[in-house]
Amino acid sequence: MPVYNIPPNFEISIPLQLETIKLPEWANDCGVNGQLMVPRECLELGLSGVDWKKVDWWTAIFLLMEGWHERIWEKTHGVIHSYSFKLKDWDTRAWDHAWVNRIAIFLRRWVERKNICKENFMGPLPNAKLILSHDVDAVSKTMPIRLKQGAFNLFNALKCSSAGRIGEAFKYYGKALRMLFGQGNWNHFEELLEMEADAEICAVYHFFADDRRKTLKRWLFDPGYDIPRKELNSLIARLSAAGHEVGLHPAFDSWRDADLIANQRSILEEKTGLPILSCRQHWLRFSWKDTWTAQTKGGIKKDSTLMFNDRPGFRNSSCLSWHPWNPRKSKPHELTAINSVLMDSHLYDYHSFTEGERKDEISCWVEESKKVLGECSFLWHPHTLSQDYGWQGGLKCLLDKMSAI
Repeated sequence: MPVYNIPPNFEISIPLQLETIKLPEWANDCGVNGQLMVPRECLELGLSGVDWKKVDWWTAIFLLMEGWHERIWEKTHGVIHSYSFKLKDWDTRAWDHAWVNRIAIFLRRWVERKNICKENFMGPLPNAKLILSHDVDAVSKTMPIRLKQGAFNLFNALKCSSAGRIGEAFKYYGKALRMLFGQGNWNHFEELLEMEADAEICAVYHFFADDRRKTLKRWLFDPGYDIPRKELNSLIARLSAAGHEVGLHPAFDSWRDADLIANQRSILEEKTGLPILSCRQHWLRFSWKDTWTAQTKGGIKKDSTLMFNDRPGFRNSSCLSWHPWNPRKSKPHELTAINSVLMDSHLYDYHSFTEGERKDEISCWVEESKKVLGECSFLWHPHTLSQDYGWQGGLKCLLDKMSAI
């Protein structure tokens, strides 16, 4: 392919800045409004604008998919874990669409147009694969959860009050009081399993497993249940029998500790009798440099941590399952990563959507993932079906959209 190559000694600058590339008419549908976006470093700027033939598409794919600008930011400023607001002056358009998938579809179209290969040389296009997943953070309403969620709702109430949104503020004050003092049932697995069976969807359930003594920090930040509980073992057996996958939800402080991940994985395997190969880090605690290395050493084969806590989107501009690059060894990690795009708290905690806006938001991310023939994960916490949250409507909408694939 006659793809333009940028000089090998190019420099990457942070924060990430994107350039808009207008596509030829025969490839308009590969982009968004006939356009693709690439990092500024990947193109030759001409006096009359950016020519799509003067873009290093291969480098654009690599830099975006591997989060290379984020990696440099982490090395320079420290770990942000999964909070997008810490990436100052970032071009957030990178997260709005699966640009890497769209670039790949465009390159395929270009190959076909040039008739470089025989017909069907590259084989059929894949079907979209959208995965529903659950991080089991709670099976009952514990004191740490009351404190954390109560404080979170109070913070939102104060933020709304300071912005003059008094109606919203009162709603958050009500949520805080209910969270702090309510006595709701948080075991809604029967309801969840029925909803998934009706939608004919099998999910991935990530369970916490840790036998260490509780310190104050662990008491506050980690889930409060013990995996040896008889009712949990019975639930896990039912999940496996119904075709759902069981994975690990490693502890808050495990994001760079291979021994800790390995130990917790072994506990879960021993107590469930199941092979535990996948995980998502608790609170999305994540480092580009350390987390995938620690997980691989800990025996994990598939990770879905890559997502932002504070907003939905494609964190690495991709909707793919891939082996991330390991700079330490100059080769890909053995582990497979898949990005997560949307979770329940994006829709209810971080934005004050109406029910209609919430449905539109869910549809937006599902449709983009389907349109680019992607593979990604969507996260919903089981305890949010409780009366304290009441987020069944959003989950029902997500299930409907996913089952329509």
